[in-house]
Amino acid sequence: MKLLIELKNIISKQLPKMPREYISRLIMDRNHESMLIVRNKGKVSRVIGGVVYRVFEANKFVEIAFLAITSLEQVKGYGTRLMNKLKAYLQTRKLKYMLTYADNNAIGYFKKQGFSTIPRMPKHLWLGYIKDYDSGTLMDCYLNPNIDYDNISRDLDNQKAVLLETVKRFYTLKKYNGIAFEGSDEASRKRKIEEIVDNETMFERIPGMVESGWSYTCLLYTSDAADERSSVDLGGRRIIKKKKK
Repeated sequence: MKLLIELKNIISKQLPKMPREYISRLIMDRNHESMLIVRNKGKVSRVIGGVVYRVFEANKFVEIAFLAITSLEQVKGYGTRLMNKLKAYLQTRKLKYMLTYADNNAIGYFKKQGFSTIPRMPKHLWLGYIKDYDSGTLMDCYLNPNIDYDNISRDLDNQKAVLLETVKRFYTLKKYNGIAFEGSDEASRKRKIEEIVDNETMFERIPGMVESGWSYTCLLYTSDAADERSSVDLGGRRIIKKKKK
């Protein structure tokens, strides 16, 4: 009970426009379930976030009512980990979809978690079962049974490594004037710009620069404009101010 009250306080603080009585009613409702992130420090346990949801077993979907992380622990990946743990748990119950009404501030977060603003779940399965919110955007997420949400970060890293190794096998090194690619290891693959004393010829060696109408004079104007904004006009020409007598 103590942990649920802490979760209620976090949700109330993160969703100030939501009535506290409504939040308390859903959290304490037997039809709703909660998953919490609890930090244990010694003998002290503190809730830093959680999600409140309702499961509709017959229709194979779950409605997310609230999801919040305390402000001191945001932008640390807790929201993503919480969502992945929830998805993995719902997979064990053979559920297929997650639905939620997201406000404008939460749409970006839910999109990153695989939710879409174009519902993919058949409308007849959820219409009339969940509460309609005028100020929210309906979003849903399909729970793919072939994805291990508990280890999705590890799997993505493995896929990335395999992709990079495959690309390296077919990658052909190219050399251009002024730019050199050396070595085969990752560190030496970075571009190395040759040190050319003559600045005027350095830019002329880049393919397409002269053909595009570029000249070394343009570079001088641009440099002046960057260093002395108050004395150079938009075209890069220096402005000579006459002193008042």
